[in-house]
Amino acid sequence: MPRLLTLTLLIVAGCSTKPPPLCDDGLQNGQESAVDCGGPDCAPCPMAAACLTNTDCVTLRCARRVCVESSCGDGVKGGTESDVDCGGSCAGCPEAAACATPADCQSGSCDAGRCVAPSCTDGRKNGLETSVDCGGSVCGPCALGGGCARNTDCLAGVCVDGVCSSTCTMPLIACGAGCVDPRHDDANCGGCGVSCPPGLACLAGTCGVTCPSGTSACGPFCVDTQRDVLNCGTCGMVCAPGSRCVAGVCAPSCAANQAVCQGQCVTLATDREHCGMCGMACAPGSVCVMGQCQPSCGSPLLSCGMTCVDPRWDPDHCNGCGMACPPTPNATRLCIMGNCTRSNCNASFGDCNFNPQDGCETSFMNDPMHCGGCGRFCAMNQTCVSGQCQ
Repeated sequence: MPRLLTLTLLIVAGCSTKPPPLCDDGLQNGQESAVDCGGPDCAPCPMAAACLTNTDCVTLRCARRVCVESSCGDGVKGGTESDVDCGGSCAGCPEAAACATPADCQSGSCDAGRCVAPSCTDGRKNGLETSVDCGGSVCGPCALGGGCARNTDCLAGVCVDGVCSSTCTMPLIACGAGCVDPRHDDANCGGCGVSCPPGLACLAGTCGVTCPSGTSACGPFCVDTQRDVLNCGTCGMVCAPGSRCVAGVCAPSCAANQAVCQGQCVTLATDREHCGMCGMACAPGSVCVMGQCQPSCGSPLLSCGMTCVDPRWDPDHCNGCGMACPPTPNATRLCIMGNCTRSNCNASFGDCNFNPQDGCETSFMNDPMHCGGCGRFCAMNQTCVSGQCQ
């Protein structure tokens, strides 16, 4: 009997043993703070459910034993906050506060889990920068394509619609506020600010040997930029067809009977250095007659020094050797049938006194007596601005 009683008690005890609490049994049991939620074993509880600690709630905010919505000003680190009342969906955290991502910080920079001050090397656009690690009053200027607020934010070019932009066309590049040719610019050889040492010139973007005095390196050549129509004043500045380069400035075209050779107006019919075509020089002692090298000049040409000239058309020997036509301001001097005259006036100028000796003396751009044309008077209280009475 004692053995049978013991077995009976064990069976009864086994049948009365309850199963362990579950998170889906519809009961609040075990360590749950509410039905099937909260505590160390079940998922956090939703809003308005009972709670004991913040971790019992999906909002991470337990107030008066009820799960409530997390607030950015409740003095508790909850919800998506990386620190108390900041980070996540709240405002950025100050320096030294905890962070999970750069977006958690006011500075936009999170290092080793803490918000740090912005710097010019953190790989982010933050602080006073106008672009990533550049621009503004703290960091250096930005390269082309970088963000900007003003021209000084740009290493080169200008600030257009918030972007450092270049208005230069290839092969020119923007350096500062101007366009330069990095192939030939001694101060920007191969790139902005790359200056060639004294005595060296920029050749094809590399500092090389210097050119002779009076010439400049343009590509692989040393040229006289004061006379070269292909490099007038600076490398790559090409004068218009038929014009010439005088003192580094493209000048009006030559007379009808002349051509431009090596940047100068020459008469191919009579010039010994350019007889018949540019670069065709006559032998020593011979002369150029009608574009052909001959032993001497023939009528109607005259021998003036070492050159045969046509006194009917040559402005330097008009109607005789050495009888040069006087300068004609704002026009080109001409010799026609042995008489000095001039070409038509340059744009915006006129001969309003009908005196060919002083050329085109009147500027239509600012003369109130001839505003926009000869005899166009402005009223007493008006001035002439850009050819218009105002």
